[in-house]
Amino acid sequence: MKIIFYLLIISLPFAQRLDPVDSAMDELRLIVETASRTSQRVFVDDFTGLLWPYCPSASFAISEMLEEFPETLVNVEWHSAGYTPGDSDFADCYYYDSFGACYSVRASMYGVGGIPHTQWNGVQETVGGYPNGNWEAMIGTFESIYASMVGADTPYDIIINGFKEELQVTYEITVSLDADMSNANKKVEIIVVEDKIMSYWGAVGIDHNARNVGRHWLATEDLDVMYEGESQTFTGSFEIDGEAWNQDSVKIISLVQDYDTYEIFQVQQLNVNEFDTDQDGIMNNDDNCMTDYNPGQEDIDGDWMGDACDPCD
Repeated sequence: MKIIFYLLIISLPFAQRLDPVDSAMDELRLIVETASRTSQRVFVDDFTGLLWPYCPSASFAISEMLEEFPETLVNVEWHSAGYTPGDSDFADCYYYDSFGACYSVRASMYGVGGIPHTQWNGVQETVGGYPNGNWEAMIGTFESIYASMVGADTPYDIIINGFKEELQVTYEITVSLDADMSNANKKVEIIVVEDKIMSYWGAVGIDHNARNVGRHWLATEDLDVMYEGESQTFTGSFEIDGEAWNQDSVKIISLVQDYDTYEIFQVQQLNVNEFDTDQDGIMNNDDNCMTDYNPGQEDIDGDWMGDACDPCD
């Protein structure tokens, strides 16, 4: 008993010196781990530029958080043409078929002036940053905003699927409702991004990954569903730029946004190489054995688990 008492006394000073940042991160992890399938994920529009000295602090902080919360935090970097070096194609994002128009269209939605500017779930913004790529100074603010939004109740769920054949990608995005929700002004946005592009942020002289750089804003579609149990599917296709993009890092991001208030109610992302995990020609959404090749989808006992992966056959 005395040994236990002494151990407690010895350990107390160390416990009191626990880093408050670590404690905050533990609380955030708990929120994320207990979130349900349809709980709110967080989307951040990051208006940035490689040549503006204050932008890296915001973009680098978001990058750190993407590594910490890969399932519940999604971003797009929208690069300003005015602060993109001539040898970079980061400002070349297509809005539908309009070359280089993504930044101006998205920035006008939020009234973006100076950068860095971040917009969290469409409703909370930060403007400005710190010099020298000092992301540590930004991350506390960003984590507080994220924590206030992640895991909130939302009626929407989004499933992204599709098929990739060489450079051609066909996608299928299904938005479903688990509670009644007005569809007034609701839109589904579909955006192609390229992740983890090692880049030279010239204003601060630092090499660092650019995260989920906007490449092609494919569509903004009307959302028609409004009653519990309803779903709506959006389909289309696009071609990967085989010369300019890293094919292993191309993702589709889809989100539900209110075009009156600009609030974002749900977001999802998927790397295009993960559409058909077992490459049997059946999309994951419909495949009764997602990780086992079974193009015939045989299911002898009719339990919706294919013979190739069903242990009870």
